[in-house]
Amino acid sequence: MAGGALKYRHLSRSSSHRQALLRNLVTSLFTHESIKTTWPKAKEAQRLAEKLITLGKKNTSATRRRAQQILYHPLTHLNTLFTTIRTRYLHRPGGYTRVLRIEPLNKHHDQAPSAILELVDGPKDMRFHMTAKTLVRERASEEGVRELTAKNVQKVTRYREGGMEDLEKEVRRMEMVAGDEEVKEKAKWKVDERPREGWKMERIGRLRQKT
Repeated sequence: MAGGALKYRHLSRSSSHRQALLRNLVTSLFTHESIKTTWPKAKEAQRLAEKLITLGKKNTSATRRRAQQILYHPLTHLNTLFTTIRTRYLHRPGGYTRVLRIEPLNKHHDQAPSAILELVDGPKDMRFHMTAKTLVRERASEEGVRELTAKNVQKVTRYREGGMEDLEKEVRRMEMVAGDEEVKEKAKWKVDERPREGWKMERIGRLRQKT
């Protein structure tokens, strides 16, 4: 109908091509836990991924048949959907995936808006790692942890099994990495200063000989 509301993005493709594209993106998402694509594709794939995870939580013969029709590699991913992912989101009411805007992947051509589509509370949850990095920085500062950061900690650990323990492990890991980088940086500066000091002493010796 002309002038009607847009129910979904056509993605400049035919219906069959569009469905094949989204099935491929969702299959890749369940394989890698996180994928990069354009913003419109990520938003449409997010809808299909949320429906599939809901089917996995119901865990009936009908939902298994429906998921098998959508996934490109059902023998590989059906077990993951109905065991690992189902257990992870069993107590989460919704919001199983997240779309994060990033810089355009193709900077030299069309510069299409790009995004990361990821599974929430997974091993590649970017917001979880960003919150841990923020905690490391704010705990080392004099002001301490801000209220906004405390709210983000609650969000990323609320439905995650062993969320606070995992977050503290990630914080300790990042603190160790930061400490190692600081030691390496200091050692690098010491190595760089040695030839400069030798050059200065040599120059002073030449000036003394001239005088």
